[in-house]
Amino acid sequence: MTENNKSPFATNLLNTAPTQKRMESAEKELKKVQRNQQAKTAKAEKKQALESQIDKTGKPFWWMLLMFICSVAYLFPEAVFNAALTDVAGGRNSSAEDLRAVELFGRTISGIGVTLLLADLLLKGKQVAKATRALGYFSLIAVIVWPTVFFGQKWLVDHFIIDASTPEERQQAYLSQVLRSALIENSIAFEGIDYDPDKEHSAVEKTFLSVFGGLVYADDKLVDDLKQKKRLIMEKFVRDRAMSQFDQHYANYDDFRQTLRDKYTEYADGSNQYNQALTSVKTRSDRYWLDTQNQVKQGWEKYQQGTKAYEARVESRAQKIAPKIYDYFERRNKCAEKKKGSSKNSCFERLQKGYDKEIAKYSIPYIPPDDWLVREEISTSENVGNSILSGIMTFGLFTAMQAADVVTGGDAGFKDHRMVYTNDVNHYKNVLMVKMAPDFVKESGGYPLGINSIHQFRVHELTSIKVNKKLKQKGLTLSPSWSLSDRNSFDIAVAKKVRQQADAEWRSAMKAKNSDMPPNLSWQTFQQQGVIQQRIQREMKELYVNPTLADWNNREFKQKIIEPNIQRKTTEYLKVLEAQQVEFANGGAFESTGKSALRSTIIPPISMSISLVLVLLTVLKLPIKAVELVQAKRTTTGVKTKPNHFIKPAISSLLLASIFIVPLSLGGNQYTMKGSAVHYFFEQMEKNDSATISFTLKWLLVTLPMVQPIGSSIDQYLFITKGFNAISEPINRFDLAIMPGHGSTKAATDTPKKATLLPLTIKSNIPNAKVAVMNIKPKYQAGMMLPAGSYDIKITAPEHAAIRKWVYLKADETDFIIDL
Repeated sequence: MTENNKSPFATNLLNTAPTQKRMESAEKELKKVQRNQQAKTAKAEKKQALESQIDKTGKPFWWMLLMFICSVAYLFPEAVFNAALTDVAGGRNSSAEDLRAVELFGRTISGIGVTLLLADLLLKGKQVAKATRALGYFSLIAVIVWPTVFFGQKWLVDHFIIDASTPEERQQAYLSQVLRSALIENSIAFEGIDYDPDKEHSAVEKTFLSVFGGLVYADDKLVDDLKQKKRLIMEKFVRDRAMSQFDQHYANYDDFRQTLRDKYTEYADGSNQYNQALTSVKTRSDRYWLDTQNQVKQGWEKYQQGTKAYEARVESRAQKIAPKIYDYFERRNKCAEKKKGSSKNSCFERLQKGYDKEIAKYSIPYIPPDDWLVREEISTSENVGNSILSGIMTFGLFTAMQAADVVTGGDAGFKDHRMVYTNDVNHYKNVLMVKMAPDFVKESGGYPLGINSIHQFRVHELTSIKVNKKLKQKGLTLSPSWSLSDRNSFDIAVAKKVRQQADAEWRSAMKAKNSDMPPNLSWQTFQQQGVIQQRIQREMKELYVNPTLADWNNREFKQKIIEPNIQRKTTEYLKVLEAQQVEFANGGAFESTGKSALRSTIIPPISMSISLVLVLLTVLKLPIKAVELVQAKRTTTGVKTKPNHFIKPAISSLLLASIFIVPLSLGGNQYTMKGSAVHYFFEQMEKNDSATISFTLKWLLVTLPMVQPIGSSIDQYLFITKGFNAISEPINRFDLAIMPGHGSTKAATDTPKKATLLPLTIKSNIPNAKVAVMNIKPKYQAGMMLPAGSYDIKITAPEHAAIRKWVYLKADETDFIIDL
């Protein structure tokens, strides 16, 4: 084989190579098409399986799993809310704010629970076929349902229970709350009720206290019987509560009065510093006087230096100007001797121009030429000699003219002096010293030439003026006519300044402490100052009596603090209990008090019952949901199961029996057993056609103590309530912005003539804290009169983070403490 003759094998190989590449490419395309077909087939099968599952179960497996997980997650906060509500409603020292916080928590959680319930109930079929569509529908339900449930609960309670209540019901609710508090303090005892307030409350006792108000509220006969003894009950209740806390109150008072004594010690130290400042007047005066003498000395030294500099400058100019002026007079004499007529005048004018031009070179005031001449005295002998000589030379004519001049009153040609010029530099220096004196006065600040001693400088009027101006800059006020020789006026001015400075420092120190107390107060007077009483009032709170002193022993504390408070508190309770029912009506003085009592009486049992049912239902439904998940999983794997239409009704019946019948059949506790004192209340409710309420409360007393500890344990580990409290403030503001609630500012302003105004006072632990009420226009002032209702309070202070808190102003609560 040669290069020109290729073999048939090689030719065939070259011809078949392109065909092989096309076949490989076609094979790749075939595999790609097969993969796409397989993907579409798998997707169609998956879709068909999903549709088949939805046809059989109504929902896809992933959605059922998601709802199961959400139900489990929801169970925890609902159980915690149930436990928290029991703690607050059955607590010993719970306040309206505590109940409000738990109410917000419960409404928030219930909104979530109803959202999950409706989402699980409504979303099925094609709505949950795709994850994005399912989540979109779920979000839509949440946006609609959560606010509806959150605000709807509040509206239903307010509209159908609180606002629809009668004045009698409100007054009766208030009495039931007072009796509950009296029971807690052991001021009243019910035969057969074994309740010890000194022991830590168990879940059973908390539940009992939560529903006790409702039990008393529902028993009209008991309320009527207790009304006859309300004064005795109130007096004993208030006294028992006060005396049960006496040791604690006195211990707090004892600790505070020691703090107050430390404050007085600090105040006394400040007073001593103030007094020391006043006693330092003599020393301060001597120091200021020494400063003035140093100022005079420095001024004298500066004057001397200025004088020397001025003389040197004048002498330098005299050295330069003396020959020039001497030459000028020489030339002027020649003009006078040799020139005549207009030629003489021209000569004088030319010399004068040269003189003016020369003088302008030295930056000195203009000096006329004749001012440089020297006065030379002429003696009588010289005058007589010259007269005789002139008479001889004129052959007696000059003598005759002299005689004629004397007769006419002339001087007969006799002169006492003549003006001559000189080349003596000292003469020119003396002339310049006088002529340039205004420049020296300007340079020296007003002092003239010729002050030869420091004494003359000190007594000069200008020195006193300058010293006075300097002293004024230091805060010493002296008369404009004051002179350095007047030391007495100087001492008085120093004493005045020292007192003003001490007073200013004292006021500044007191202002920093938000006080205006004068110095040197005694301990007794110090205690009774307004700012100190306000401080004591902040510490003593409702126990404060004006004035409260900080040196009482425990006997005096009981006599002057506890006893007046017992009387005051008893009077306040009786004032409400003995008030006419019309005062509990809308617009009445105790409308807010009655509604608050009704809310505290009725709402906790209702909320606890609903929450408990939801918890139990959720717990019992979780196994069923787990079974449904297993069945749904089997459906996806192709395992066939026969549907049973009787299972769900049977399970529902079993759940209801498990929740409402089983707990009561298992037994009860000391409060629900037949023959117990509390059982009497249930019998009374059944007689009054309230069998349903009686059953519900009895069921609650039996069932809740079983569940409440579980919720408390969950909260101890997961900190759910703490987490909600951290985010509750925005929810609270949102709630009050949409629905202000009972006694709000808006509701109160609808009936301004009927609404009772209450004094609002906000206190803080920072003395100079700024208080603002954000939801009303008027600027905050302590004790400002406002309608009962909710107010958004903002507290700010330098170097502290601002805090906002809602408070509820009502008749028995007008003072609030918000600490930064």
